[in-house]
Amino acid sequence: MTPVVGLYVHIPFCASICSYCDFYRIAAGNGIPDNFEDLLLKEAALYAREEPLFVDTVYFGGGTPSLFAGERLQKLLAKLGGIFAIPDGAEITLEANPEDVTADVLAAWKEAGVTRLSIGIQSFDGEVLRRLKRGVSPDRAMKALAETCDAGFDHLSADFMTGVPGQNVKLFQRDLETAAAFNIDHLSVYALDLHSGTRLYNDVAKGRESLPSDDTTSALLELAHDYLAGLGFEHYEISNFALPGGKSRHNLKYWRCEPTIGLGPSAWSRFGGVVAGNHRRLSLWMEDVEAGRLPRDSVEEVGPVRLAEDRIIFGLRLSDGIEWTAAAEALGLDRCLAEDRAARLSASGRSVLENGVLSLTPSGFLVSTEAILYLLDGG
Repeated sequence: MTPVVGLYVHIPFCASICSYCDFYRIAAGNGIPDNFEDLLLKEAALYAREEPLFVDTVYFGGGTPSLFAGERLQKLLAKLGGIFAIPDGAEITLEANPEDVTADVLAAWKEAGVTRLSIGIQSFDGEVLRRLKRGVSPDRAMKALAETCDAGFDHLSADFMTGVPGQNVKLFQRDLETAAAFNIDHLSVYALDLHSGTRLYNDVAKGRESLPSDDTTSALLELAHDYLAGLGFEHYEISNFALPGGKSRHNLKYWRCEPTIGLGPSAWSRFGGVVAGNHRRLSLWMEDVEAGRLPRDSVEEVGPVRLAEDRIIFGLRLSDGIEWTAAAEALGLDRCLAEDRAARLSASGRSVLENGVLSLTPSGFLVSTEAILYLLDGG
């Protein structure tokens, strides 16, 4: 049987660098280098040389994939389709910055085969955007959403952030209400995670910026759940909400620990019994690809115990939850101990255990790390 995989393509180039971003990215005022697609295709061919692969989701992330003009993206997708089997009906996702969106480029992306556009809004408040060093105004972000709604993509997603400098409940309520006015079937609401080495981390450490309190951030996440659920969105993953039919098929592969291949510097793969990370430096990635080697910086074998642990950690991010008894047994946990931990967590209101399926509640999502650690080791 031909393996079915999801394909992630990392485009690290950015016109400007946001203050909070810890993804591998490169400031590139001249856009994406001309030879970058050729290198991506060479890396893709390394995965397909042993057996044909069936790719039913493709996700262009970054960085700033929306720096791709429609014609370049169309050619890249066509050539990837010559390496992998990408059927009609595949989900093709492109992340986009609002400032890159125009009616013409939207039409070109749609012609190239993009079915889902994910627009990084973060906030509609000008002061919040300034503090995040986002190169877009609220009006431009709203114009981008309006134009995208008119372009006729199958799915439209918008990303927002909570816990950022200058944010409060009133501003975030306004963000949600503004987003709801558009024909969006998917929203992502990410709590800011400060990373050492980013500009915002340094600004906070030196007292130039301050973050909302943990209580405020929790209130923002609770507001997102209550407000969006009232509009018919399912809180299907800790940070993601979707109307019926709007879930991200590609991202579900990660949370379900299904096979995925990552192309480009810093991309990760779960394929062939290993979890592997590519070099987080463009030059090293290029060197290996040009030499015909998989450009890996790290490789970890995934045996039965590691797989069981991953399925618990990632599966509990989903509202569907996991088959707890089977997962615990695969991990080697004592059955009685596993059942006791699940019962205690459910008694706290952080989870629900029904017919052997354990899932976190919305309040459990707020403390998911602590809840999962408790289930795994009682800590």
